[in-house]
Amino acid sequence: MSGYALVNTKRSWYIPNLNIYGTVVWGEFEYIVTENINSVISVLFNSLSIGDNSQLISYKDLIDHKGNNLPETLVNPKVIVKQKNEESAFIVGDESSNGFKIVRSGSSSNPVPVDLYIIEMGG
Repeated sequence: MSGYALVNTKRSWYIPNLNIYGTVVWGEFEYIVTENINSVISVLFNSLSIGDNSQLISYKDLIDHKGNNLPETLVNPKVIVKQKNEESAFIVGDESSNGFKIVRSGSSSNPVPVDLYIIEMGG
């Protein structure tokens, strides 16, 4: 294989029958707290996600349809979710070099089975 072809090759994996149990976030709340200790007033500002139960998946924990483990890190990965029934699942945010977050639809109370197609887009 030529050097040019090797650089432009995109690796891909098919992962069948993955159960998604993560759920969507109910909401994000910002809050402010003040505290007065010995006449010194302190202020704390923060935000909090309520109900963030997204499922974090690392590529190294996945096994493709041929029984091969995926690499620990991927360069510019893209994850495509294929639904297996009427329930849905979707990626939350962007895929990172070592994993991604995924959730099932809010209408489902059971894990949702999906197939994943993961493509390493390269640099």
